[in-house]
Amino acid sequence: MEEKFIKNIDFSEVLELKNLIDYVDGGVESRTLVQREDFSMTLFAFDEGEGVSEYSMPGDTMIYVFEGKAQITINEESKNILCEGKSIVIPPDVLHSIDVLEKSKIMIVIVKPQS
Repeated sequence: MEEKFIKNIDFSEVLELKNLIDYVDGGVESRTLVQREDFSMTLFAFDEGEGVSEYSMPGDTMIYVFEGKAQITINEESKNILCEGKSIVIPPDVLHSIDVLEKSKIMIVIVKPQS
């Protein structure tokens, strides 16, 4: 059997990524599709009012909104509203946070330098 690099997903099927994750009342649900030292891809379902506290990564971080609306704050200054189909890329080592303004399904992809 060949090695597979993507996990927690059905292969050889047409899928809508946002349907792979469900909302949880008052919380956050996640499904990691790839987790390596240099690359990760995770789906999140955030209930309204939830989010991710300020953090930074030693690589590029792409945030994509499948549905809902979220505010992405970069360096405590730049506030960006993302809605369905919108994305933003944050450069390495830059502080950013996610505040969900309504129930949202989001994918976060992080690409780091190879060791």
